[in-house]
Amino acid sequence: GLVLDAVSQHTGGILSTAMFRQKINKQSAIPHDDMTPKVSSFVAGLSGLDTLPDLKEAEQQIISEALKRADGNQTIASQLLGMSRSALHKRLSRAQTLSDDE
Repeated sequence: GLVLDAVSQHTGGILSTAMFRQKINKQSAIPHDDMTPKVSSFVAGLSGLDTLPDLKEAEQQIISEALKRADGNQTIASQLLGMSRSALHKRLSRAQTLSDDE
């Protein structure tokens, strides 16, 4: 995963966030012209479903995938999602509160 790549390529004594940022930027840097195929691919995956997930379900799936790709690191996941760490934390807290209420 992303964390293993950053750690395995690190050559200094102290592991800083610079290597993680470099890996994140490479993984998430998508030229503007390439956005349509990315979105089209996502929509194509949804077209095979009998029913669409609601927005909350879709959000949770996307957040879960980002956390998986970031090996559970919320800072890295938030950067993959293009949001602040605090915004991701609020969404995770809200989702946990909703599931506790059920």
